Amino acid sequence: MYIQSLQPAYIHDIRSLHVVADKVGQLTSKVLNVHGMIAKKLTTFVEEGTQQLDINFSDLNNGNYILNAFSGDVFIKSFPLIKL
Repeated sequence: MYIQSLQPAYIHDIRSLHVVADKVGQLTSKVLNVHGMIAKKLTTFVEEGTQQLDINFSDLNNGNYILNAFSGDVFIKSFPLIKL
């Protein structure tokens, strides 16, 4: 499983995560604040193939974050986020 992109660069409420999975699996996204604490954690089951997952960030305060994506317990990719 890998992440093609996270769009758009700046977010207000919703951001799309583009995922390509070679098999059915579990995708965990951990959003960390600037202090390294988990601000939000999402677990989603993904089907085989390419898909777009919309993530709602409206519950986060404005600021800088890092989204770390995991397939099961295996780290996939990290994305910077700026919540406006």
